Amino acid sequence: MDIFRVKSLHKYVKETLPSLKFDKIHVGSLEGFTPPSVLVGEYNYPKISVGVMFSAESNSQVLNSPNFWIKNNYTVSKIFSLRRGLVNAKSRFSVYEPDTDKLQKIQLTSMSQNEVKIGLELSRVYNYYFKSKDIGVYGKSAEMEKLSFNDNVKIQKPIETVYYDRDLKASDGIINLYSSGIGENKISDVLSLGAMGTKRKMVPTKWSITAVDDTIGKKLISEVKGFEEGENYILKSGGILGNHFTFLFLKGEWSFELIEVWNNNSKLFIGDGDYELYEGRKTYASNTAGGYYAVRLAVLEELKRMKRQFSVVVIREITPEYFVPLGVWVVRESARAALKGDAKAFDGLKQLIEAANISTLYLKDIHERSKLLKIIRNQRRLYDFS
Repeated sequence: MDIFRVKSLHKYVKETLPSLKFDKIHVGSLEGFTPPSVLVGEYNYPKISVGVMFSAESNSQVLNSPNFWIKNNYTVSKIFSLRRGLVNAKSRFSVYEPDTDKLQKIQLTSMSQNEVKIGLELSRVYNYYFKSKDIGVYGKSAEMEKLSFNDNVKIQKPIETVYYDRDLKASDGIINLYSSGIGENKISDVLSLGAMGTKRKMVPTKWSITAVDDTIGKKLISEVKGFEEGENYILKSGGILGNHFTFLFLKGEWSFELIEVWNNNSKLFIGDGDYELYEGRKTYASNTAGGYYAVRLAVLEELKRMKRQFSVVVIREITPEYFVPLGVWVVRESARAALKGDAKAFDGLKQLIEAANISTLYLKDIHERSKLLKIIRNQRRLYDFS
C-alpha cells in the first residue's frame, strides 16, 4: 500500500508504534515488510555486510519516508522512534560478488517503488540499535541466511532503464534518475547495490550518499557557471528538525563554503569548515563530510532556479533539538526548506552581514574562520563595503 494515500496514517503510527519494538523478531523463519530500504556497510571493505531493512508490521514505508515526515511536521523524536522500528537483516558479500540469486533479490528490493512483503531466514538477532550521522538510526540487526519475495516488486521505469543499460556510466545514470524526479535516497540505494554503471560493484551506503550528492552537484555547477553573476548581496535563513541555516549570497563568481556550529544552549562550538573556489575541490570535504555535498546541492538547485551565480557562504547551526543523528538527508532537506524562505537583498557586504541572523556570540569567529569572506574582504572592490 502506498503510504501517501493512507488517510489515517498518523493514527496508524500512534497505535502501531508500541509494537515496533520487535519482541516477535527471533531466529528462524518469519515474514516481514521492507519499505523498501537497504544498507551496505563499510566495515571490513571489500568484504562487507549488505542488509535489507524490514519491519514486522505492514505500512513499513512510513519508517523510511523523509519527504512524508517533513510534509507532516514530524519531530526528531518521532522520526527516531519510527526508525528504531526497522531491523537490518544482513548477509556478507564481497563488493565484487557475482550476480548470485540472493544479491539479485536484494538489488530488486532496493529498486522497488512500493513496500514489499518478504520471507526471511534469520540465524542470529542483535538487540542493540545503530546510529550514524550519515545513515541515521535503526533498531535491531540480524544475520540473514535466505530471502524470498511474497509480493510482486514494482520498479519505476527510469530505474529499470538504468538497471538494464550496462553501457551507461554510473554518473550518467545518477543524473538521469535525478532528472526523472527520483529522490536522492532511492538513487543512493540503487548505486550502493551495484545496480547501475558499466563496471558494477557494490558501494557502502555512506559513500554512495555522498557520491550521489556530489555527482548531481558537479552537473549543476557546470550549468550555474553559465549564468550571469548576481547584482546584489542576498540573505536567506531558516531550517527544520533542529538544523538552522544562514545563507550569505555574495556578489561574484561561483564558490561555496560550509561552516558548522553546534549550539547546546550553554556553549557554542564552531568547527573547521570546507570550501571550494571556482575551480572546484580536489579532495574530500573532511571537516563537514557528507553534509558539505548535501548543502551544496541544495544551494545549486536554488542558483539554477534564480539563474544566477554567486559565491555562497553557509552557516549550519545544529541545535539541541537535533539530539540524535538521522542521516545526511536531514541536512539536505533542512537546507532546501530554508532556501524556500523569503530573501533579503542588500547593496553591500557590510549591510548583509549586519542583517544576517547570526548570533553575536560567534559572529566574530565566523569572520575569522570563513575562507571566502577573507578572500572577498581582500579583493579590491571597496564599493562593496559602502
